Amino acid sequence: MKKIITLTLLASLISCTPVMAKEVGAPVAVYLEDSSDVGDPDVTLAAIEEDKLVGEYMNNAVTGIWAMDKVTPVAQGGGVIVDGVATNLTFSVLKPELSRVYSAKELASSLGGCVLNVVKIKTPAELRFHTANVNFYTPGIRTGQNVKVYRFTENEGWSPFHVSQVREDHVVVDMTSGGIIAFIEVPA
Repeated sequence: MKKIITLTLLASLISCTPVMAKEVGAPVAVYLEDSSDVGDPDVTLAAIEEDKLVGEYMNNAVTGIWAMDKVTPVAQGGGVIVDGVATNLTFSVLKPELSRVYSAKELASSLGGCVLNVVKIKTPAELRFHTANVNFYTPGIRTGQNVKVYRFTENEGWSPFHVSQVREDHVVVDMTSGGIIAFIEVPA
């Protein structure tokens, strides 16, 4: 009888092998926030859809990222200068895929620097431009800090964007397109 029970259990263990799903991006977190802070349930749902906290969503910012212990927040509040013309446009700041964070860490290591943040920048769909001068709010950045910004593309990997200014709490970047960008502090 013991042999039959043992064989039955063994057969059930073999047939119940778990199937693992392919990793698509960063782990999805569920953020429960105090209802007094939320106010609008639609805002909470929109934040969850973007894998952001409500504060990140409402401030068009990324303040925390998977696989990074210390993150310099990155936000964008509008006033993008498109091909030399001031506008009231805002570029959306979203969280990137986890694989891009690891890739940015490898880039920073090869440069002898450290990743400050990695974000996905989404431009308005109808916008066509050669250069957009974008002021990113980056609290904690100091004037003159050596911050470089790199964009990731599948074909070219990481390539630099021109950083036109680094001042207290701001990094101003000349962008030629949206996409995944990494803010990296490198030695002077």
